[in-house]
Amino acid sequence: MITIGLACVITLLTILLSTGGLLLVRRQISFQTLKLSHDVADPLLSVVGTLFAVLLGFMVANAMQRFEEARVTTQQEASAVANIFRAADGFSAPAADEIKKACHAYVDMVINDEWPKLGVKQASNEAWVAYDRIWTACIHYQPSGNADSNIQQGLMGYLGTLGDSRRMRIGALHNGLPQPLWIVLLLGGCATICFTYFFGIEKLKLQIVMTSLVSLAICLNLFLLASYDDPFSGDVMVHPTAFTNVLNDMDRMLSKKSIEHK
Repeated sequence: MITIGLACVITLLTILLSTGGLLLVRRQISFQTLKLSHDVADPLLSVVGTLFAVLLGFMVANAMQRFEEARVTTQQEASAVANIFRAADGFSAPAADEIKKACHAYVDMVINDEWPKLGVKQASNEAWVAYDRIWTACIHYQPSGNADSNIQQGLMGYLGTLGDSRRMRIGALHNGLPQPLWIVLLLGGCATICFTYFFGIEKLKLQIVMTSLVSLAICLNLFLLASYDDPFSGDVMVHPTAFTNVLNDMDRMLSKKSIEHK
């Protein structure tokens, strides 16, 4: 899990290290020697920089796509539970009440128990138990007529969506960028920064600024990748807003029904 504060610290250290490396090179190699190497260093930097930029851009785009898929999956899962809760009104008591209680318990468990665990790549056993209760309450209901059968058939569709969305959400916990690719990106970033040392600019301060900006751009893109790579932790994450809205709607409907019975 990476936060904005941690990213700022890492970025600052990277800029300081890259600047230190530049000063070390300028102490060891004269300005005239560096200037004579421009004809070779320039095309090599173009190749290395382009390859790294393409690779990093592809990784960031892929991570953003996976992040968006996790967000959409979460919304679909919450919507499926809400549809099951509302469709249960078509059944008679006590089956309707049992289904509603199971849906309410599931949403509550996802928000309060499971979501904090997603940050450490774990699912909630209690949420799985509540999920099983929804299935049990729906598939064990014995329809008493065509109306009940139609409602139950519709519920099966919502249950399928709920199950698929939940499995995809849990599966997204382990779809992050593999460690070897992180190593490749870090080495590529270091190589790109190091290539900026082999250009001779008469004003050293100007070259320090240019090297710092290159380091900053690389760090920002790597932070962007790390943030979107894990959709359920960090400062940039998928929040359980969809489930919170569903829970509020369930509480409102239960309160309204309780008042009507009175």
